Amino acid sequence: MLYDAQQKTLFGIRNSQQGYLELINKKYNFQETIKILDKIDWDFKDFTTQYLTHTFHSYPARFIPQIPLTFIKLFTEEKETVLDPMCGCGTTLVEAFLNNRNSIGNDFNPLAALMSKVKTTLIDEGEFRYFNKKLGIMKRYLDLDYRRIDERINNLPNRKMSKIFNRVVISKLEAIRETLLEVKEEGHKDLFDFGRVALSSTIWSLVENGNGIDVDNLFLKKVKSMQNELKKMSKIVKNIPEVEVICGDARKLEVETNSVDLIVTSPPYVNALDYYRVHMYNMLWLGMDFDLFRKHEIGGHSHFIINRFRLLSEYLGDMLRSMIEMNRVLKKDKLCVIVVGNSSLEYELIESHKFFAEMGEKIGFKPINSIFRNIDKTRKYTSADIGKIDDEYILVLQKTDDTTVSADDDNFIAEVVREQMIRFREQIKKVQGTSIRGRKPTKERLLKNIDKISEAIQTIPEDIKIKR
Repeated sequence: MLYDAQQKTLFGIRNSQQGYLELINKKYNFQETIKILDKIDWDFKDFTTQYLTHTFHSYPARFIPQIPLTFIKLFTEEKETVLDPMCGCGTTLVEAFLNNRNSIGNDFNPLAALMSKVKTTLIDEGEFRYFNKKLGIMKRYLDLDYRRIDERINNLPNRKMSKIFNRVVISKLEAIRETLLEVKEEGHKDLFDFGRVALSSTIWSLVENGNGIDVDNLFLKKVKSMQNELKKMSKIVKNIPEVEVICGDARKLEVETNSVDLIVTSPPYVNALDYYRVHMYNMLWLGMDFDLFRKHEIGGHSHFIINRFRLLSEYLGDMLRSMIEMNRVLKKDKLCVIVVGNSSLEYELIESHKFFAEMGEKIGFKPINSIFRNIDKTRKYTSADIGKIDDEYILVLQKTDDTTVSADDDNFIAEVVREQMIRFREQIKKVQGTSIRGRKPTKERLLKNIDKISEAIQTIPEDIKIKR
């Protein structure tokens, strides 16, 4: 494959790191492949992780492409199907696409679904010529009615952002948006989506940098960069695999039973990021319902303020439902790979991979490996409470049996979550917890935490229900 031949250059691999490519590009039997996992340096230090369409859009807490790539190469064949039920910005899907594997991506975040779709959709040069011509006359939309612009300012989720989204900036953003709508009306849906991702990436830069005066040129530069990367990908991908991107709920996947050959995913962390907050300005300009996404987001931390441990009950319930669905769609004996870091609540360490491994055993999964890896400290950030995450775990599960329970079975979900929460409470009674930042709860706080966990156990039947 052309992608295999170019990996050394794309990853920035030195001769001393050549062994990684040799490992993943050989064929082994299943047991040999499992052993190979222990020979890989999962830190991927000094590897380039931003290349081709991975560069399209910033996305918080995403995992590096070498992780899904490794499992795709070692545990699937061409044209087999890879699923990421919480696909985020589409890292797994891009690697499946580059390696001629069919893929399914699912995410309730409409912006994430859009990114994933655009990153795995090739566009020919004739379409780009049309698109660039349209962008060349974009300025005709700049003379918009200021009443409309003022309405935009008044509808901003945070009025402080009006310092960035002033009249000049909004006028330019509206000109871009109107041009993209014209592209859509003329029947160029893929270009419309491509442009929306470029617009979203531009808005991300505005919010991050706090300066939007040159927003139109920033957008045009982003379009050019994205076009160049997509053209590079077009030269690599000759046999285009099937890609399906679903904007849906991981707790109720719209995927056929026993149809998937590999799952690789990196779910949200409890008490970490509210993705709807991170993406609200992007979603606002793209006409997406970020309030609906907020209601169904897994792992958010903007509620249960009085008792934060109720967040953990809710999170475990959501993840158990998602794992039941993963088991349902995965073929027997195939692997489910979950990449997740530790989190913390009230200075108590939350080792998510251990919760997932124990819950997995109750629904037909067998833990095969739990791989520790260090993370570049500049790459993963969660909430202000947790800070930067320095490491994470790659939990490897094998489906040994079809699950006998449904993701809709509230009684089963509540029972398993209750067991996990009781075990967690007993654990911190024995060993005083330590948060990711290394701070331990005081003795007084520890006693309060134990009481709060006990209270959270009582409200599990209520907290694990899916919000409608």
